Amino acid sequence: MLLPTTAKSGRTTLRWAVIVLAAVVFGGSLAVMAAIAGWSHVTGALRIPHSWWLAFALVAEVAAFAGYVLAYRSVAGRDLSLRRAAEYVAIGFGAFLAKGGSELDKEVLRDEHDDEEEGEMRVVALDVLEHAPLAPAAWIAAVVILAEGSRTPGLDFTLDWAILVPVGAVLAFYGVRRRDRFRGRDGWRGWLGRLLEGIHVLFEILRDWRREWPALVGATVYWAGDVACLWACLAPLRAAPSLPAIVIAHAVGYVLTRRTFPLAGAGFVEVLMPLTLVAAGVPFATAIVGVFLYRLFNLWLPLVPALVAMHTPRGQERSPAH
Repeated sequence: MLLPTTAKSGRTTLRWAVIVLAAVVFGGSLAVMAAIAGWSHVTGALRIPHSWWLAFALVAEVAAFAGYVLAYRSVAGRDLSLRRAAEYVAIGFGAFLAKGGSELDKEVLRDEHDDEEEGEMRVVALDVLEHAPLAPAAWIAAVVILAEGSRTPGLDFTLDWAILVPVGAVLAFYGVRRRDRFRGRDGWRGWLGRLLEGIHVLFEILRDWRREWPALVGATVYWAGDVACLWACLAPLRAAPSLPAIVIAHAVGYVLTRRTFPLAGAGFVEVLMPLTLVAAGVPFATAIVGVFLYRLFNLWLPLVPALVAMHTPRGQERSPAH
């Protein structure tokens, strides 16, 4: 019994070590940004006169989590129960995954389908599904901002989304029809083949939307809830930009999700998102405070169900260092 106990103790130590590392990176990144903006400006922006907005942010992030669970289960397969899907999503959202939640997804989806290639394809499909509502929403937001003649955010933000999203959609349709040319190849061709297979799965979901509606609704609720959480964290600071502007700011600042980045994106989002919010018209110091509040819900709140899930039999099989 000594060996299993020692192994379990080692996993627990590693898990907390990675959490501490994430906390250091999170706090250090915000400290650097605050030093650039000026500590006095940042501490001045910390006054939150209407704290009930934070309750709204909490509800929005919980809804986002629930939406992701629906989407995850739809991509993984109906044989995966909602409870197990929630456990895996919670672990994947946790800040103790040194290589990012996508590594956990590969293991889970490979096990669910007993096929490594199928598992990898569905991980790509999950990533594509995550961004499926984001791309059209950002495109609509960019078109609205351009139509209004606004320059907040600037053209370097809005023009990219207005042009690249429809171009990307055309390329995706064209590429999926020729995906067999890249299947099983090495190097970048193999990567492109897996990407096109993932997009193909998304097209299949869209085609069978009556049966697969939980995937589409779940992904939409996930992004809508996360954007609403960010907006609610800026609202009490009297700095929330317009809806189109915050959609663009969120899309640029979180274009790679927390399941893609190591440590659930700790350090990356804290540096990038304040800058995208500044481009959307939010004062720099206020943007840093807003992102700090947002990440309390987006990064650290999911740590609670993640740690609970890690103590389930299935969760104990998943290494915290993925």
